[in-house]
Amino acid sequence: MAVLAASSPSTAERIERARRHLEEAGLSVEFASNLFARDRSYLAGSDEVRARELNELLRRDDFDAFLFARGGYGAMRILDAIDYQAIATNPRPLIGYSDVTAIHQAVAARAGVASFHGPMLNTDFFERLSPARDTWFWSMLGGEAPLSLDLLDEQILSPGRASGILFGGCLSLTAALVATPYDFWVDDGIWFWEETDEPTYRIDRMLTHLKLSGRLQSIRGVMIGKLKKCGESDAGELNAVLSELFVNRGIPVVRDLPFGHHGDNLLLPIGRRVTLDADARLFTIEEPAVEPATTRRR
Repeated sequence: MAVLAASSPSTAERIERARRHLEEAGLSVEFASNLFARDRSYLAGSDEVRARELNELLRRDDFDAFLFARGGYGAMRILDAIDYQAIATNPRPLIGYSDVTAIHQAVAARAGVASFHGPMLNTDFFERLSPARDTWFWSMLGGEAPLSLDLLDEQILSPGRASGILFGGCLSLTAALVATPYDFWVDDGIWFWEETDEPTYRIDRMLTHLKLSGRLQSIRGVMIGKLKKCGESDAGELNAVLSELFVNRGIPVVRDLPFGHHGDNLLLPIGRRVTLDADARLFTIEEPAVEPATTRRR
């Protein structure tokens, strides 16, 4: 398994500890050489370096999957330089969240390949996944399906049942990529999103932007992750925004699902068919996310 750095630089202590945890799980791990590089204080190397390191590892055949070290910022800056043909020719799991949303959308739009919103080294594998998330992770990468997650009554914002293609990621990245060549949206799909460190008015603005662009009218269901440090001083206002935009639209809407910047992320297969059943309190991945046994611990 290769570890990539397309965004911000990582702290060696956290990443090395995460590597040990992965190796204890039976994985062979190789780092991109720019994980700890710094450019402009917030990039893991220049755009040229980050794109080159990413492409060199993507072109190799000796990896079963790719994890990202962390998010931050910078993935958007190299979208024009990624070798999408290499990804399309030899598709393997690309796993990450936060800023990696830009790469997920670009890969879907340009290579037609499904990828995974999921754990990264800096948070999830540094702290270790919980037993439930770990089992889900390896079951999905082993090609098992269906996989189901029980929902709680307090997570239901709006009832209903819907099936469709799963897509989404970090809200700010999805909004930022509207009207670019990497603008990926699935009409009649199940949209999931999460965010961190945003006041309510900015969440409102991004969601309203998507509404005005015609996106929210086409979706069959909405899954909201755990919003970290969003609307902390005015939780009532944030709840009002979510209710105004999503409740009473005749589609299932759930919130506080186990994905986002809190870590311990549930692996979610972008581009696969899922069912969101708020009435039965169940979310189900309907089809294998990879060919069985594509990714093995070794």
